[in-house]
Amino acid sequence: MCKNSVVAWELEEIPKNFKAFFREHKRKNDKESPDPLKFYANEEGIKALLALKPDAIVLEPTGVHYSWIWARICKSEGITVKWVGHQEATHYRQQHKLPDKNDQADALALAAYTLTHWHNPDAFLEFEAGKIAELRHLWLQLQSVNRIKSPVINRIRQQLAREFPEVAMNDTKPSATDGKEPLWCWLAGIKRNLKTRQDYYDKVYEKSIAKKYGVEISNFTRRLANNLCELRDWEIEIEISILEILEMPEFKPYRQVMNNFGIPGRCQGLLLSQIYPISKFESIGRFKRRLGMGANELSSGDTEKMNAGNGSKLCRSQLYLWIYNAIAVERCRPKNHIGEKLGEFYDKRKSQFQDNPELWKEKIVEREQQKALYEFKQKLEASILPIVGKDATPQIKALLELTLASMQANLIKTSGEISTKVKETEAKKGFGNLIINQTAAYGCRLLFRELKKAVGK
Repeated sequence: MCKNSVVAWELEEIPKNFKAFFREHKRKNDKESPDPLKFYANEEGIKALLALKPDAIVLEPTGVHYSWIWARICKSEGITVKWVGHQEATHYRQQHKLPDKNDQADALALAAYTLTHWHNPDAFLEFEAGKIAELRHLWLQLQSVNRIKSPVINRIRQQLAREFPEVAMNDTKPSATDGKEPLWCWLAGIKRNLKTRQDYYDKVYEKSIAKKYGVEISNFTRRLANNLCELRDWEIEIEISILEILEMPEFKPYRQVMNNFGIPGRCQGLLLSQIYPISKFESIGRFKRRLGMGANELSSGDTEKMNAGNGSKLCRSQLYLWIYNAIAVERCRPKNHIGEKLGEFYDKRKSQFQDNPELWKEKIVEREQQKALYEFKQKLEASILPIVGKDATPQIKALLELTLASMQANLIKTSGEISTKVKETEAKKGFGNLIINQTAAYGCRLLFRELKKAVGK
């Protein structure tokens, strides 16, 4: 999937030898011989794609906005659309030794993966239609507006540092009355129909040191503030649309459960867009993976690792914020049995860290050792392997392994030296993130069980 085109691979059966098959059928793509299976997002490109008369098209949801129109057109033409996750596509391509950073190889991997798993629906991602899809789009729009606001806010604060320094760093949260942000409204000259505190910033500005010395608030600052107010109005419109969907009766039991967990409304919209209906999840593992909280084991030899990089990154970040704001702070915890369970889990993990002051040092030392070993290995291979190339003998490879083992032994001896250089604040921050993520994963487990009970499926 490219910004304005797609690179396709037409496949009718699974190749016996992927590497040889790709080498034999790889297409040229230059000015003299353009790729015949590269289709552009215009009438001619769509016509050429449909002329293939495929049973299905297979897409990877990277750049979902670019792929949306292709999926929409194919569905309208009665063509099945299947979605394959990035992790699955990457692993399948690597497993069959197809080249990296090659659009045609990626397309071949997607097609072959689909033929391999054609009768297994769990092997593909699910994109819900209707209100669930709309809910997700609205949530993404809300995030986009937030990202647009951030640099504008930073620029205004820089302006106010010279034009109205007393409020330059003031926290200006949306009002509970009308949802608008008071400081930006005041700067933009927007009148609000409120009975109290309308003249607050007028009074503060009258005493401002900047005004005393003849510094006025510039038109540039006021116009930026006006842009922020318009963006906030846009946010409110999107939030109202999200709330209207969340108020639909089919979502009521889901929202009741999430409210018991202390999950805020915005986050509820995102989670629902991923997990509705709960009946499609037969296991906690799959449920957690969809929300970005699943862990895949990546172990080899004496090393044990868990990779939590699968699933929705957006959900993972929102679940982190939920625990950080609603569970990590004791007074903010839900006053129910769910809040007690999550609070106990978080406090237990936190006490384990606090009662073992040397634990954080051990973990940081281990991480630094692994980092140093990896960097040493990269430099060693870069200096030796290019010289011997493909002619590297088993003896040379054995020497490399022996050198790495020696390096690892030396790192273990210097663990005490590394420990003294470790900053406690950095380690504590890392452990704090770990505790929050562990609590979020535990919260997903509880959420799955509670939703199954509430929905009854």
